[in-house]
Amino acid sequence: MYYCRPKHKIMKKHTTLLMGLLLLSIAGMTQNQAFEQLGFLLGQWEGTGQGFGNNQSTITSSFELVLNDQYIEVINDSRFEPTSQNPAGEHHIDQGMISFDKGRGVLVFRQFNIEGYINQYVLVDSLSTDRLLVFETEHIENFVPGGTARWTIEKLSEDEVETNFYVAFPGREPSCFGTNTLNRKKP
Repeated sequence: MYYCRPKHKIMKKHTTLLMGLLLLSIAGMTQNQAFEQLGFLLGQWEGTGQGFGNNQSTITSSFELVLNDQYIEVINDSRFEPTSQNPAGEHHIDQGMISFDKGRGVLVFRQFNIEGYINQYVLVDSLSTDRLLVFETEHIENFVPGGTARWTIEKLSEDEVETNFYVAFPGREPSCFGTNTLNRKKP
């Protein structure tokens, strides 16, 4: 015995399948398009820094697509020169991941610092351009309640960027805690 489904049910099933595939492809394109804005950062960087409580530092940074290109892994490693207040110098490391939050339509950067601070930033589209990225914290763990931070990345050329880190304590204006000038490492 043959069973025949009504044509409208078959069409409805195919339409649902096609819509699902279309939505999946749009979600994938959205992820890739979101990371395109950060494309100039991908790779290895090195440079110098000023501030952060010390006069000078050397820094290496990397921005790499990982886990099937779903995230950008960020690693910063800074070594600060000895000072009279800190004769041993200082070593700072932070690691994090940038992801695209599809529900909110924003890039999110979760940063873990060796000092125990955990920052969750979002990219502020209204302040960012093709040459300037502005990330602002929406949450900081293990910091002064009500404090905020801002991390900016300015593209100076294809092979040079400047990053600035600002901190605002409750009731105070933000102040720049440090600046890094980074040059792309040659392969």
